[in-house]
Amino acid sequence: MTQIHVRRLPGPDDIPPLVKQIPITVLFIAAPVMIASISTLAVGSWPAVISGALLVIAATVLAAIFSRPDLSRFVAIVPAADFLAAGLLRYGTGESRSVYVSLALLPLLWVAANEGRRSILYAVLGGALAILVPFALSTGTGDHAEELLGGLYSVIFYAIAAGVVNELATRGRHLKAASAQATASAEELSRAAQIQRYLLPKEAALLPGYETAGACIPSRAVGGDFFDWYEIDGGLGFTLGDVMGKGAGAGMIAATTRAVIRSAKNSEDPATALRLTSDCLTTELSQAASFATVFHARLRAEDGRVLFSDAGHGLTLLIRADRTWERLASRELPVGLLPEATWHSFEIRLNPGDMIVSFSDGVLDLYDGTLTAIDEVARLATTATSAKDVVEALQKRASGTTNPDDVTILAVRRTAQQPVPLGRREESEHTPASLELADAQPTR
Repeated sequence: MTQIHVRRLPGPDDIPPLVKQIPITVLFIAAPVMIASISTLAVGSWPAVISGALLVIAATVLAAIFSRPDLSRFVAIVPAADFLAAGLLRYGTGESRSVYVSLALLPLLWVAANEGRRSILYAVLGGALAILVPFALSTGTGDHAEELLGGLYSVIFYAIAAGVVNELATRGRHLKAASAQATASAEELSRAAQIQRYLLPKEAALLPGYETAGACIPSRAVGGDFFDWYEIDGGLGFTLGDVMGKGAGAGMIAATTRAVIRSAKNSEDPATALRLTSDCLTTELSQAASFATVFHARLRAEDGRVLFSDAGHGLTLLIRADRTWERLASRELPVGLLPEATWHSFEIRLNPGDMIVSFSDGVLDLYDGTLTAIDEVARLATTATSAKDVVEALQKRASGTTNPDDVTILAVRRTAQQPVPLGRREESEHTPASLELADAQPTR
């Protein structure tokens, strides 16, 4: 069964406030240290520099507090304090054109990455605050026109940077939402695949004198094929179905088809199950432009009599103990194709050593994809010594390649005491079975 794993992508809002604040704190605290250690950097106001550093420390403490989900609505205070600290640090260096104006870029990126286009405006206003603080605190009367022009240029740069960051953050959120949706879909598919596995028989049927084996290998997580067997009065009912298409939609139709066929387990005529399925699904399947091919049979254990009905499937083989074989071809329509379609029951008999092998068209793709692959399946089945051998051989072949279609096999064999030598290939036509004639044989 295919497993789907989708990695959850982190979004721009997944980073805690304290993690965002730590690099800002490190750079802001490093700035006064640089000012004190580099003689070429003038300090005009140590109180402003120290106040800026203390403000950043306070912002860091608040970031730790506001990391709690119930206080997250107050987190905008933290970058606001950083903007103000950047302004104080610029003023403290003694020149409004300080190189430390670049420190305002860090909280600006924080704010711009928040959800909504208004975050661009808030980020630009914060950057403007960091630029204007030195002018507000300055007591000089000089002409600041040139410095204000430089500040305006910085604000324009901040606006462009904020717009780019906001757009990237928005796309990141969209990617995160798509990732979350993909994860949810993968979980739903995994659950559907698990349920589909539960619907398949877990063990061979407990029918003395007979062997059963089956396998279903979907090409995707969920497939449109199914096989089934269950006890009926005096024997065994068994089915193989193939819904057109793949994936969850085909899987839903397959599950419904299986359930409806099982609901007719008390009817002796297997065609009744197909008619009930048609009544249930024809309208829905025609609207979905889909249909299902079905092979459904009822085995009477005491004498090996098998009544079967085939809805357009035609991929079932009767393997004789003498290693001859014949294809149980179908001339009747799939279920869901036409509302007025009818089906008939046919009769064959399983003698000791005989086996019925039914398979989906995905098995043909394990060979050349054409009907000539039926000969290959028949050759494999005639050399098998048990129903399990046939199924395991086709399973092994399917596991060695990427299958474009679901691969499903069902085998029911009446046990024999001794193997028989290789014989010849036969084909036969079958006439509608009479439910009253238990000993009727297929016409050859």
